[in-house]
Amino acid sequence: MKIRKNLFKIIFFIIFINIETNSFGLTKNKIIARVENQIISSYELKNKVKTMLFLSNQDLSQKNIDLTKNRAMQQLINYKLKKNQTLKFNIQVNNNKQLDNHLNNLSLKYKTNINGIKKIFENNGLDFEIYLNEIKTEFNWQKLIFNKFKSKIILNEKEIKNEINNFIESQNDLQDYKLAEIEIPLKNNLEDKNTILEVNNQINEIGFEKTAAKYSISTSSLDGGNIGWISSKSLSEEILAILDKMKIADISKPIIQKNTATILKLLDKRTLDINNIDINQLRQRIIKNKKNELLNLYSNNYLSKIKNNALIEIK
Repeated sequence: MKIRKNLFKIIFFIIFINIETNSFGLTKNKIIARVENQIISSYELKNKVKTMLFLSNQDLSQKNIDLTKNRAMQQLINYKLKKNQTLKFNIQVNNNKQLDNHLNNLSLKYKTNINGIKKIFENNGLDFEIYLNEIKTEFNWQKLIFNKFKSKIILNEKEIKNEINNFIESQNDLQDYKLAEIEIPLKNNLEDKNTILEVNNQINEIGFEKTAAKYSISTSSLDGGNIGWISSKSLSEEILAILDKMKIADISKPIIQKNTATILKLLDKRTLDINNIDINQLRQRIIKNKKNELLNLYSNNYLSKIKNNALIEIK
């Protein structure tokens, strides 16, 4: 009964199954969903679908709209929930460095600058301000998660030191992996198989980076899934076993966890001579990776919790 009650806390009246391309002509102010005290308009859904397809370099065809619309709706719901929470706790990132870095990286992909990106959005009929607000909310959400859970991110320094020393004594070199990821939310039901199949099909059709931007719930999706160089020492034995069998540019099978599935792409790898490694830098990198891993876990769990307790109505 508890499960049934929790399920009914989220009310979904799905009417988007047969959205046609010309349904994008819906009025700008038509309310199509409520997420607690936030609303989602038909204009927002239209813009979200078009933006996702644009950033993944896909045509605005009926097939692509059908593949994207439900994912776009879920991302809008997550955005509204995150926005509510950051407003509730008065979270506002004052440092615009993260935002500037994101926009600069996006601009580089299109061989332009930030003003050029704004113009590209305008020329493609996309609302840049909505996109900008979503990115700002994501950075505010990251700050909220850090503030809320930083006291739980405690690593035993002595254990880390012993771990590094034991590793150095038992190894002649150290392996680093440059990775990209796609993290997919799971419902732990029969839909998961279809979701994973859909993501794999998209990887084959449009590439890993564009699929990450379109589907991944990880914050790395803002950078096409790129999570940079990771020390082998900060990875689990399960992940290491998988990477050990992969060649550069290989893509892993989904790694299933409790509420997520993660697909990895091996971008590059390098072997570092233990004798030439700055142990303090190695230690700091391992600590940073482990903290980010935990924060990502807390982020997903917290979002899932507030979603399960939220009133979400799609009209």
